[in-house]
Amino acid sequence: MFIKSICIVVIFAFSFLGNAHEYYFAFAEMQFNKEKSRFEISIRATGHDVEEYMEKIGHTIPKLEDCINKPAEMQKLEKLITTHFIIEKEGNSIILELVGMEVNTKDEVIFYLVSRKMEQPEKVDITFDLLMNYFEDQQNKLTVFTEKGKVYLSFLPHQTKRILAYN
Repeated sequence: MFIKSICIVVIFAFSFLGNAHEYYFAFAEMQFNKEKSRFEISIRATGHDVEEYMEKIGHTIPKLEDCINKPAEMQKLEKLITTHFIIEKEGNSIILELVGMEVNTKDEVIFYLVSRKMEQPEKVDITFDLLMNYFEDQQNKLTVFTEKGKVYLSFLPHQTKRILAYN
């Protein structure tokens, strides 16, 4: 009976190793800062998911907290983020720059991005497919702060691009 109980516990424990968690989310907040004439964005994701994805695509990095203030590692992360969070104006991508990041005690990484100085567009297309080609259940959410209030956009594997009109 004792051996049977141990076997059940071991099998049960190993069943959880394949999936660290059941749901995969990334959250972003964006606003157009009229004083600075630029977009400001923060993107929050689970740290170990980002590390695992970077390893999968062949861009091995140290732990995220060890990437802070390391230009080569930050450049790899900027490429990842700006490839999977895209703002387009009239079919042209708006260049985004990773200006910082932090890792909190909940294993969340927060990336901070800004655009170059520009006039506020009337409409933009936003693609937010971060981690979706690796975690099939990945869902991403964007909160946009506008003069009229908040706009909430959801991004799913079958709908990775959304239109945001400012008027």
